[in-house]
Amino acid sequence: MKCPYCDNILKEGKTALTFQMSDDRIIVVKDVPALICEECGEESVDIKDSKIVEKLVHKAIADGITMGFIIYNNAA
Repeated sequence: MKCPYCDNILKEGKTALTFQMSDDRIIVVKDVPALICEECGEESVDIKDSKIVEKLVHKAIADGITMGFIIYNNAA
């Protein structure tokens, strides 16, 4: 797969996704599988993984977490 911005090759890797909500909550999901451009650093997360991250964030909010880190592989 090629980068939509610079047309270079995307490689498998991991990224951290940060969610900052309007009620001052900050939740970071670490080690999310992603395709990362070696040239410009653009990151792309698969829709399947995005849906898992969304569920993890909603669960953290439901659990009352106001600030925290979630490790993708440990929680998914």
